[in-house]
Amino acid sequence: MIIKETPGSPFVQLSVDDCIFEIKGNSFSENINEVYEKVLTWIDEEIPKAECEINFTLRFNVLNSVTYKNILIMMTKFAEFQKQGKKINIIWYFDKDDEDSLAIGEDIEELFNLPVQFKENN
Repeated sequence: MIIKETPGSPFVQLSVDDCIFEIKGNSFSENINEVYEKVLTWIDEEIPKAECEINFTLRFNVLNSVTYKNILIMMTKFAEFQKQGKKINIIWYFDKDDEDSLAIGEDIEELFNLPVQFKENN
């Protein structure tokens, strides 16, 4: 699945065949739930089929509270898949001057017991 980036919504590329799991860009549009409804449905339907290790990359420039809520829903799903034996890693990009972004990644690691690799944006 590919969802094209807009000024207020992220680029999404998800493929179990190619082992690509990435969301990046801005995530604050008024209808951002439409994007995440598609992503959450895809996760439910496709992640069980994945035979590769899932390295899910999240690289937000800006995100709103609705996006944060959807991230938490995604992580709940990933934690459940991990309990079922899927190998899942989260790659969380943050700006070194953005403590809130780093804190979200740390929350994911702590709340969901998922391995998170932190990478600083260039």
